[in-house]
Amino acid sequence: MEWGGEYSLDSSNLDCLLNILPGELEFQQVLSDLDEKIKKNSSSIEQCIKDLQSEVNEICTDEMLQSTTDCLQWLNSCSFSSLRPSSTHHGELMEFLRTLQSLLKNEQNQEETILHFLLDLSSQCGVSFPCTPSGTSSELTSSLHAIEDGSTMDVKSLWDDVRLHLRRFLINKLQSQEGTSANALQQQMEFKTQCIQQLLFLYPESEVLTKYQNVQNKVVSDLLQNCILSSCGETSFDKVVHGYQSSIPTLCTMIKEDFYILSGTIDPSSSLKFINETYLDTITEEMTILLERLCELQFKENALHVVKANKISKKHRGTVHAVG
Repeated sequence: MEWGGEYSLDSSNLDCLLNILPGELEFQQVLSDLDEKIKKNSSSIEQCIKDLQSEVNEICTDEMLQSTTDCLQWLNSCSFSSLRPSSTHHGELMEFLRTLQSLLKNEQNQEETILHFLLDLSSQCGVSFPCTPSGTSSELTSSLHAIEDGSTMDVKSLWDDVRLHLRRFLINKLQSQEGTSANALQQQMEFKTQCIQQLLFLYPESEVLTKYQNVQNKVVSDLLQNCILSSCGETSFDKVVHGYQSSIPTLCTMIKEDFYILSGTIDPSSSLKFINETYLDTITEEMTILLERLCELQFKENALHVVKANKISKKHRGTVHAVG
């Protein structure tokens, strides 16, 4: 089979291709450079092990390492799992939490600063704050590394008070975010993602999702009800359908927004469960309530017509009987 056009492979093209490839001398130089780098790395590693061996021999005089092989075996046998984080005295921990509590209660607009401070302590300094469900009686053994005595309930109460204040602050921020205009959508999603992540720092995932779900449930219910109430005149089936149709674009935007926010924070199955319960179930519930109300009104209206018709019929029969 022959290659045509610009892809024809004649002897001149083959020569050009071979000329591009490096020759034997170039290959030898590359291999020599690699070999030299490997030797330098080996020497550097060996020197590091020797330095470590000398330091260990100076510190641990009861266990002398005779060679680099002994040093490697010693490193392999070390049990780093036995290391424990440094402890924080109970009094210092109480004072720290009381200070946070006082700032939150007595100073305005300190929530954002304290949240960032706690997050920095956790991420940069390795300080561990408990993320237990609210109302539990578990001990704060992981808070600020460890507590030296058994007086954990006072510490737990203080920490619960601090994080409850911060949770209210974050929930209020989420509730204050209204509107989903195209220009502000990305900014709003980033804002909500940050709030959700900060809530997850304070409380377990299930509790955070429940709180956020309550916020979104109210938004969905208010949206649907406002779309129906915005219709002028008496509520009818056609107006209900028109009201729900007008709410679809906003609902789709909200679903897209929450799916984006949660997909980067929790696992996909939990995200889908949240979307289903928050939107689909709420829409179904609101529609069921409204349709039941319409059916009830229609039934009463039909019954009233029947009563009026019966009265008119009886009156008409009485008039005919009197004339007769």
